Amino acid sequence: MPSGRRAFLTSVGAAATGLAGCLDGGESSRSPTRTPTASPSDTAAPDAVALGDSVSIDGVTVTVSDLVTAHSVRYLSAPDAMDVLPTSDDQFVFVDVSAGGSGTTPSSHRFGLVADATPYGSGIEYIGPARVDAPVTGRQYGASNPDGFLGFRVPAPLDAESVAVVLGGDGPERTDMQPDPDDVAARWSVPPAAVTPLRSPPPVFAASVDVPASVPATEPIPVTLDVRNEGDGPGVFRAAINHQGPQYGATGIDRSLAAGESITHEVTVDYYRDDDTTPGRVQFAVVGPDLSEFFEVGLDGGGTPAGTGTATGGSR
Repeated sequence: MPSGRRAFLTSVGAAATGLAGCLDGGESSRSPTRTPTASPSDTAAPDAVALGDSVSIDGVTVTVSDLVTAHSVRYLSAPDAMDVLPTSDDQFVFVDVSAGGSGTTPSSHRFGLVADATPYGSGIEYIGPARVDAPVTGRQYGASNPDGFLGFRVPAPLDAESVAVVLGGDGPERTDMQPDPDDVAARWSVPPAAVTPLRSPPPVFAASVDVPASVPATEPIPVTLDVRNEGDGPGVFRAAINHQGPQYGATGIDRSLAAGESITHEVTVDYYRDDDTTPGRVQFAVVGPDLSEFFEVGLDGGGTPAGTGTATGGSR
């Protein structure tokens, strides 16, 4: 088999910082109305509820649940392609938010994350309204999507004993301003077990990608990634294969690595084997943290045979 092409990457690039919030961890002078099924945590502050509980505010029942942490986000950058947004000295926190009722859906800007007394606003720069594929799926919470995720960006490791998600009480209208720190309408306490991963140092991934220059048209194309976590903390290496012809689409790659661990991940590209006519080449890109490598692999024995092409144009 012809020798392959090899591309080296090191995932240590720092992405732009997320939007900063203007909340603090102060107690609210306004007590939220709990739904009958909600039950506060035994260790929560008097005006706090447990993550997963519901709070009724201004005719809307709001639930914050399913906290997930990550050091990278894979998202849909085009209808048939994905990209990966990494971090270096910070990390992402995602929660699921749902709101329903006769009142106005609270703006996403009214939510914040408070670590001890340090506030962080919602929103992840550069992703915008794009659909996220991992570590959560779907679209961001908002007025047009009242059941979706909210993302926050915080330091890694996070030096905090307590973490909570708060909803500001600055009214139901949509605004680009963060909630008033002296007017918090609801507070969801994050359990200690979910805070522990936030205190871990971040991973640092280094990886190489190996793809052959050509393969027989009857065989799949092997794609090999050698990945090493050179950081002091565990994490998930996220990447994607973006097919760019003749078929278009994207395939995600997720591998968990402990600090110092190395793995070899093998995947194949073989959709062309189901086609009636095998193409002469296949094109795709492998993307990940600080990685965007394009490959064009020849298929020996594929393509339209000489002299059988369809004629175009008028007669002479």
